[in-house]
Amino acid sequence: MKHLLITTIAAVVLVGCATTQSPEPSTAKAPDILIADAAFDGNIKAVKQH
Repeated sequence: MKHLLITTIAAVVLVGCATTQSPEPSTAKAPDILIADAAFDGNIKAVKQH
């Protein structure tokens, strides 16, 4: 039982110390139309881009 506890603690410490990569900034440009106007007009493509 003690071995299981030590193994679990070691796993938690190793996972907690793992380095994470920051996400790349988005380069996609939002459409020129407002999302409310696109939804009102039924422009599904522009709504999906928002």
